[in-house]
Amino acid sequence: MRNQIVYDEDYLSGRAKPTTAAAVITLIVGFLFTAGSLYGEIRYEPDPALLRIVSLEDPLPLKELIRTALIASGTPRSEIEERTAAIEGIIASAPPSTGHVLNDGELLLEWMHAEHLSRYVVDQTRLDVLVDQGTYNCVSSAVFYLLLARAGGLPVHGVLTSDHAFCRISPKGTEGVDVETTTPFGFDPGTRMEAVDSFSGRTGFVYVPPGNYRRRRDIGERELISLIYQNRISDLQRRGEWAETIGLARDRWALSGSDEAKEDFRASLSNYAADMDRRHKYDEGLRFLRSAAGELGADHGLADIATALLGNGVSNLLRAGRIESARAMLNDDELTALVPAEYVESRMDDADRAELDMIVKSGDFEGALIAADEALESGLIETSRWEETMLYLWSTEARRISSGEKWIDGWKLLTQAPRRMASISRWSELEDSYRHNAAVVYHNQFADFFRKSRFEEAGAVLEEALALFPEDTTLIRDLRTLESREGGG
Repeated sequence: MRNQIVYDEDYLSGRAKPTTAAAVITLIVGFLFTAGSLYGEIRYEPDPALLRIVSLEDPLPLKELIRTALIASGTPRSEIEERTAAIEGIIASAPPSTGHVLNDGELLLEWMHAEHLSRYVVDQTRLDVLVDQGTYNCVSSAVFYLLLARAGGLPVHGVLTSDHAFCRISPKGTEGVDVETTTPFGFDPGTRMEAVDSFSGRTGFVYVPPGNYRRRRDIGERELISLIYQNRISDLQRRGEWAETIGLARDRWALSGSDEAKEDFRASLSNYAADMDRRHKYDEGLRFLRSAAGELGADHGLADIATALLGNGVSNLLRAGRIESARAMLNDDELTALVPAEYVESRMDDADRAELDMIVKSGDFEGALIAADEALESGLIETSRWEETMLYLWSTEARRISSGEKWIDGWKLLTQAPRRMASISRWSELEDSYRHNAAVVYHNQFADFFRKSRFEEAGAVLEEALALFPEDTTLIRDLRTLESREGGG
């Protein structure tokens, strides 16, 4: 599947970029479209409740950190305060400090699993569900451990790899210790085989040790919590609920402030626009992109997907013969706001060429000739296109008036064409065919009279024919035949 952000397993890897305008046209994949994703109901600004928290300085107070994790989890607002208090109660019941940072960190991990975590579920990223049911994945368990460690005064932060997240305890003056939060054996997992086996056997991930800076990086509390959004977004993408991802992607970016989150927000806008393209909702998609682009600023990066939407919309209208509707779309500043001006101009030319095609095919011979000449003069079409059009128009009109064996009328029409027609490839071939057919008609008339011994009428036919086609070999033979008959008579 293309044009969506896809995450493997814990949804932290395999990020795919939105496709370009040229490729988005091919994305013909059907998904269920929920009522909540109708244009006008989409949120592309940060959640106001989250903005209040984002405005606070680091480190966030523990209560605010809990609230942030619950908001990111999608906990109903009416339950936030009650659940915050409940989690504070859980934290208060954690083992007391031993006075040794690393010992405390290991005890917290073991206690967390013994008392609150029961089963690893790859897509269970919500903190509230972890507390209620004990199910967890790498992100929800890492966030829960972060809260416990923060409350205990431990120096803790997150670690992000290409497809996984965990925590690290870093006492001052030490290298620190990784904490693989998905297993009770995960304290300093690089030194414990049972931790590696337990972790890999249940999750399928491979532990990335310290020092491998290409595959892992340290992240702060806000960015670790923002991964809850990322997991929820991936789940929505799997179900094709593109509109629902947008607000969550914006919240994640607001919370983490990372360039990666910004790119994911941009991708969520593109994915929704691509879905609008699949549904032929070109106007809605373009208006949405224009409104949402303000969140990204001048360097919005949405020109490709907007160009694809506009191009597809115009192409569909032109194919349906709705040329004025296509022009109206191209003249709508709101629809073209994100599209390069030169592209809009080129599609306007396409509309003009489509109109020319309609005129050419309408049967109005004189009007079509004028329209084609004007198109050549204005540069709308090249000489080769003009020549093809002229050959089509003249041959079509000649065929029309030649109906019923009136080839002479078709030939006469072609002889009246402007002299520049003679330079068109295949023009002489066209004219020769009508000349030959007209001569054949005369020959057949002559032969009919001759067979009936109506020689005077046969001679009259030949006289008329040879006046038009004096070099036609068939007519010359007919004349000799007639003369031979008259001489022998």
